[in-house]
Parts: sequence; structure tokens; C-alpha cells
Amino acid sequence: MNMPPAFTCFGPVANCIILVCMISTGLAMRLPPVQGYIKTIRIFLYRRCHMPATPRNTCFHILLIAALIWLAVPASAEMVIVSGEAGTLATAVAWNDMGNTYASQYRWDAAIDAYTRAISLETGFARAYFNRGKAYAALKRYDEAIADYEKAIALDPTQRPVVANYLESALSIRYPTIPSGSLVKGSWQPGSQFLAIDNSQGSSDLVVALAPRGSKGALLAVYVAKGYAHRFDQVVPQGPYDIYITFGERWDPRIQSFAKVGGYLKWELPQYFSGLDSQGYTMTFITWQPPSSWWNYSLTPIAQDQFPVL
Repeated sequence: MNMPPAFTCFGPVANCIILVCMISTGLAMRLPPVQGYIKTIRIFLYRRCHMPATPRNTCFHILLIAALIWLAVPASAEMVIVSGEAGTLATAVAWNDMGNTYASQYRWDAAIDAYTRAISLETGFARAYFNRGKAYAALKRYDEAIADYEKAIALDPTQRPVVANYLESALSIRYPTIPSGSLVKGSWQPGSQFLAIDNSQGSSDLVVALAPRGSKGALLAVYVAKGYAHRFDQVVPQGPYDIYITFGERWDPRIQSFAKVGGYLKWELPQYFSGLDSQGYTMTFITWQPPSSWWNYSLTPIAQDQFPVL
């Protein structure tokens, strides 16, 4: 049998490239399964190229088959997806499996798309969220990775032991650790009064900001993590101040805000610092809420734009 013109014009290497392109096109069109392509290769090798299966041609055979398998691995999942015979869950699992294949080939964007399709079919598919989170992390898209890791744990708490390590790794990169007791804004000033913050019994991390009375910008701001208490000596210059508090989780130094903001508060009673070393101001945060009749509640919730600029 004569070789078609497309093959007679080229050598064996070029023919190999043409064959792989044909296989790729067939896969893109979701035509025959892998076995059909293997048969196509055998026909091509023995009938078209007249290349008998001798040791001399073994390497050529192996290269062709390896290229075929690399291209055809997603085919089985696609057959499930395209056939429409499987249920929604089976189809979602197929998309997840396809995402795993792409991920193993470092094709992260394709993997994310496949995992997203799986999630769109099964919104409670915790494993797909976890897998997509790993793909996002590989692309350094840590905000999306963290969200997916947390969603996976929320949907299936039994995955926490596995997902937790990935979550902590992404958090440590996205939110560099800031030591409790750090000055977010301000400087040490000899002769100024102290500010003491006791958050040892609190339930959230805190940033306490002091703004000169009537000012929209903070002169001093300190960070205190939950479970800690700190005294900041020589940081508050003499004068009257409005005191503001923001609380939440994961302080982000880049945007000077918590990634998970719990809220913003203003202490309605302005405080005056006289500048004496022996005097200062102490704030204690507790989770227990006393009856409102015990005191005049002076912490007022405010909007984010009312919090002073840091």
C-alpha cells in the first residue's frame, strides 16, 4: 500500500510529529478512546511506514507511545463527562480526576478550570476545593488558596489533619508574622507616658490606635495578639487623644488592616496624657460581658472609614 502524500514528503521524525498532532486533534474532538489510538499507531508503524518491530525501531515506538499516553490521560475522564451517562457526582469526580492529571503535568491553569467545573457540579465537593487550593498556591495566588483550604475544612472537618499543613504554609507566606507587642505606627519617645494593653483573655487580635483629639490620623498604634499582654513605655506624647480599636484575625501590614475584620470601635471618652513617666493608661479585654447596668457603655461601633489612618 502506498503512503499518502502527507507522509511520503517527510522523514520518520516529521511523520512522528504529524501523527502526534493527529492524536491531539482526535483527543480535542473527544473521538476514540486510548485503545483506538494505540491501534492507529500500530497501523501507522507497520503499514504506512513499513517499519517492522525490530530492536532498531524500539526507541521510536516508545517515544510515540509515551507521547500518546501523555496526551490521552485525560481522555477517560472526558469520556465520562461527554457521554452524559454518569450522574452529577460521577461527572464531578471525573473533572476532579482530570484536574489531578493536569496538576501532575504542572498545567495549573487547566487544573484550576477542571476543579472549578467539579465544584460547580457538586458545591460540597471538599476534595476539589482542597485540590484547587493547591493549584492556586502553586501559582502564588495565596488569597484564593487560603479561601479554598478553609472551605474544604468547613465542608469536611475530617480533612483538617491533611489540609491544615497546607493552610498554615499559605498563611505564613501571605501574612508574615508580626510579633505581638509591635508598634504599627509611632516611635519611642523619652519622657512620655505608658500604654498597657491586656489581651490575655481576649478572643481576637487587636490594634489599638491613638489619634490626637479631632485628628483623622493616628499618632500611635500598637498590635497585641490574643493571649498576650504588653506595656508600651515612652510612646505617648503629652496631649488629649481619641482611642480607637480594631479587632480580627491575620493582620496584613501591606494594607494596615486585618484580613478578617471583626469590627471597629471608638472609645467615646477622650483621654489626656500629661507626659509624666509614672502615669499611663491601661486597657483590659475580656470575653465576658457584664450587665449593661454596671457601667455606662462607651465603646461605640464605627465604620471602617471612621478609623484613623495608620
